[in-house]
Amino acid sequence: MYILAANMKSSQNNLQTLQGGGNRARTLLSHRGLEKTKQRISVLNLLLSSKKPLSHQEITDAIPGLDKVTAYRVLSSLLDGNIAHRIETGHRLWHFAVCPCGHTGHCHPHFSCRKCGRTECLPDVKLPRWDNSRLGRIVENQEIYLHGLCTRCSEVRP
Repeated sequence: MYILAANMKSSQNNLQTLQGGGNRARTLLSHRGLEKTKQRISVLNLLLSSKKPLSHQEITDAIPGLDKVTAYRVLSSLLDGNIAHRIETGHRLWHFAVCPCGHTGHCHPHFSCRKCGRTECLPDVKLPRWDNSRLGRIVENQEIYLHGLCTRCSEVRP
């Protein structure tokens, strides 16, 4: 009984943190001119606190009362506001993340495991910056996706 009560209290504290806490979420929304709705703050706090990119399903599962349509609209607004970015993981599945360095695009590659489906940011691997004047083109976005087996699913250990 105590474990159940402790888990319920932990879940309530997590929900309160997602909904109300997080001055960073409020600040990011303000700087991008987006209204600070309860749903945006909750989703953004979840993305900011996550150690990995999250799928739409993981987001709706983590936030009680957040339906799929509202989650889609919130994620679209965060993408349009250049707060979050999405990672294509194959099989028509997207994951969403906020870059820890504050960059609004893809400043690092992403890795997707073909066996377990886990998606990870690789923030220690920096993408080159393009000098548009030397290219004769204007690069607006760059994305690099690496697919293979993660360390858990392969026998290769770093």
